[in-house]
Order: sequence, then C-alpha cells, then structure tokens
Amino acid sequence: MKDLDTKMEETTATPWDQWFEMLTAFKAEKGHCLVPHNYKTPEGYPLWYWVRKMCRDKSSGELSAGQIERLNSLEFVWDLQDLSWEKGFAALQAYKAEYGDCLVPDGYVTRDDYPLGIWARDQRYFDGNYPREKYHRLAELGFVWDLREYAWDRMYAALEAYQKEHGDCLVPKGYLVEGGVDLSMWVTRQRSDLANNYLTQQKLSKLNKLGFCWATADDLPHVLFVPSDKDSISSTSTSSRSL
Repeated sequence: MKDLDTKMEETTATPWDQWFEMLTAFKAEKGHCLVPHNYKTPEGYPLWYWVRKMCRDKSSGELSAGQIERLNSLEFVWDLQDLSWEKGFAALQAYKAEYGDCLVPDGYVTRDDYPLGIWARDQRYFDGNYPREKYHRLAELGFVWDLREYAWDRMYAALEAYQKEHGDCLVPKGYLVEGGVDLSMWVTRQRSDLANNYLTQQKLSKLNKLGFCWATADDLPHVLFVPSDKDSISSTSTSSRSL
C-alpha cells in the first residue's frame, strides 16, 4: 500500500483550482470542510488526501497567500488536532438546522453514530476556559452553557406571558405551557426556593416586578412579610416558612 505522503503528492496531477472547486461543492453540500477519512468525490477524486496536503503545505510555507485566503473563505480547518472539536461543531450546526436550537439531549447520537450529546455536555465543562474564537462560534450558534439558568429564564418568560394575559401571577394548578411543562409547579418551586434561601436576589427582583404572589390563598391571612427588592433573601426565610 502506498504511504500517506505518496498519495498526497499524487493529488498534484490535478490542478489546484479543480480541487478547490471540489472542496467548495463538498462544503455547499455538507456545510463544512471536514472531509471524512479516505473520502472520494462521486467522480473518484481522493479529496481527503488533498485536504491533508493543504494542511501540510501551509505549515511548510508552500501555499500562496491567495490560496490560503480562498481556503479560509470556506472555513477550512488547518489544525488537524482540532479536527475532533470541529466534527462536533459541524454536528451541532446540523442539529440546530434540523431542530432550531442547540439543546442536545445528553444521550443524543447522530444518524452517523456521532455522540453529539456527550460532545455538547463536554463543552459545558470548559465554560470560561474556552479559546475566544471557539467560544464566539458556539455563542453565535446559540449554544447554552448553563441549562438550569436557561430553563429558569424560559419559565419566567412563560409566567410573564401569563401575567400579561391574565393580569396576575396566580397560575392555576396543572396549567401547562409550551412543551407540556407545568407552570404552576414552577411557581410553587419559586416559593419553596425563597423559603430555603435558594432564590437569588436578582430572580426575586424579577418576580416581584411581575407582582408575584409569594403566598397561596390559604396562606394570605397568616403572611407576616412579603419580600421586596430592598429586603435580602435571608431576612425573608423565617417569615416565609409557611409559603
């Protein structure tokens, strides 16, 4: 079997511009330039070997500035050590195109058996320690690093919509919102979180602005204190135990 260097050199028999056109077509179809191992075009051209040669030629200074610029225009991946991350990012792009968000379930596997759920989970472990370029690419795609905060914000938005429609935050038991989520249970959880000092001051303030009811109808005659923005959460815990 011919070694890798030999196969890469054999690609020089085909004009560079022709290879570039083939890569452009691949990008248009797949949405990225991550050519699979040993991939050949429908016409039989070994595009993978040419892509590998481009990476080698750039590192050795054999590519012209114009060639590098043209490849960059396709978001070409130069560092093969980043290939694993780029594969995950490309899969995430495809997921968003299909489902409209980047909320990949933990155990989700793509149709070609890529464990995208694990990849997405791993990205959250690196929040705050990401290379700036990768962080911005994920952010622009709408990636969510803190799922708990994201879930809270979505439910708050649902409560905000409820308050706008009904004029209050007295959500009846069993009231479901988009996705079949029980908004009344979330409302009850906020009261519990307040009583147990789990609710942040920022969240308390946001709920107060909606006119949130911190006590149920049965509790109202016994309420000694209703938290306000000026009150600390810790000072409400004793008087809110019945909420």
